[in-house]
Amino acid sequence: MARPLPPLDLLVGFESAARQCSFSKAGEEIFVTQSAVSRQVKKLEEFLGLALFERRHRSLELTEQGRVLYEVVGDSLARLSDIVEILRKETTYRRLKVSTTTSFASLWLVPRLAQFQAHCPEVSLHIEADNRVVDLKQGVVDMSIRYCMPDAVSAESSVFLSGEEIFPVCSPALLRRGGRKLTCVDDLRHHTLLHLNDPQNSWPWLQWQHWLENVEAGVPMGDLGFRFSHFDQIIQAAVMGHGVALGSSPLVNFFLEEGTLVAPLKERLVSPRSFFACHGAKRDASVQVFVDWLRTSLERAEQKLETELV
Repeated sequence: MARPLPPLDLLVGFESAARQCSFSKAGEEIFVTQSAVSRQVKKLEEFLGLALFERRHRSLELTEQGRVLYEVVGDSLARLSDIVEILRKETTYRRLKVSTTTSFASLWLVPRLAQFQAHCPEVSLHIEADNRVVDLKQGVVDMSIRYCMPDAVSAESSVFLSGEEIFPVCSPALLRRGGRKLTCVDDLRHHTLLHLNDPQNSWPWLQWQHWLENVEAGVPMGDLGFRFSHFDQIIQAAVMGHGVALGSSPLVNFFLEEGTLVAPLKERLVSPRSFFACHGAKRDASVQVFVDWLRTSLERAEQKLETELV
């Protein structure tokens, strides 16, 4: 059976009166009259069967039992107040847990977090970066951004975000170093190339030899250069001027906008994969707001880069 406890309003009145040693000040604080606070304290004393205050002519003083109760009640009400504030904030701020690839998270999403926060301050975004496909039916995440073939997603539970184009990118500082130009595909032979290590050949369009063959460039290309196991590592190496990488649009768009990367060649290869926003059965307002922001941001970035290239 639950332990018998006094009503909460009696404890609130007692805590205020004990803290301020005044029934009148307590009444002002909790918006009741002085006599109402006095009655609350009297009922609490009757409930407990002991005196909590020593009532003097112009002052109140806690009894020994009153001091013991005040310490416990004061701490409990403070903790209760903190919990209520936390719960209120959770209802004000909607949490959205998003699963996406490590490359999309680090290259596209993270650089734009400030933009998203300014656009949607009421949404608390939690990013789960993992190249494994998360089952949305389990409810571990609210939605995912997937990089896949179009037939790998359901039209009913996904939104197309962007296609993918592959083209060489490098740091502008690299082109100023030693007078090595890069104005045509043939100039690539004079540069260090950054390679993606892909033993399973899962992403052939991100390999230099495949790209050169598909843009119909008869440039003999060796296997020399740096090799990386993750695409975001390649782009970071390109930003630091270590060589020329095959960049993926939209993933490198932020760096092109900032000028930390340039795309000196016009040749581009369209990959068979695209980016999709996928949601489970639950598609609440926070999911819709995030998807709308994703689409708008992707479209604006593409339009801006196309305008600059014209």
